[in-house]
Amino acid sequence: MRISFLAKKVRVMVLKDLGNVRADGEVYELRKGTEVELPRWLARTLQQQGIVKILETPLTIDDIARVHFNVFNARSLRELEAVPEYFYLQVQEYLEELSRRIREEFNAALLDERRKAELYMLEIVSRRITALLQALRSPAAVAEISSKLSMEERVLADAMKSLLDDWLKTVVKSNTAP
Repeated sequence: MRISFLAKKVRVMVLKDLGNVRADGEVYELRKGTEVELPRWLARTLQQQGIVKILETPLTIDDIARVHFNVFNARSLRELEAVPEYFYLQVQEYLEELSRRIREEFNAALLDERRKAELYMLEIVSRRITALLQALRSPAAVAEISSKLSMEERVLADAMKSLLDDWLKTVVKSNTAP
């Protein structure tokens, strides 16, 4: 999952001429003042060197709060909304960036923001896992919410279903033996 996230292209503004750069089998022309799409991993590296600026709007506490609101307003599995693509990885990056800024600035407002984001995420994950467990009781329910699950949640759902199926086979087999 992380690899596909890092390989996904993002728009950047080129701040310094670099000429042609080859990455992932493609050639990117980096001329000052132009906008191009680069794989996220390359864009990050070049941004750290001051060569490009990533134009993608980073995740904010407001984005996390919006997902939190939507998760807690869903009254049933049918009302469960999909989280944005790569949401959990973006939250991870957001929290890492907040931690970095806290180390550099030690700002109480940043600490509060991180605590709030972590609390929101614990509640989001708890609520979505509960919904996932409810859905696993019925194949029809799993099919119904599958499109609303993030890639990470689908992997978790598959693993949980496999574990539950194995456990059920063990329980049923041990109880039917003479």
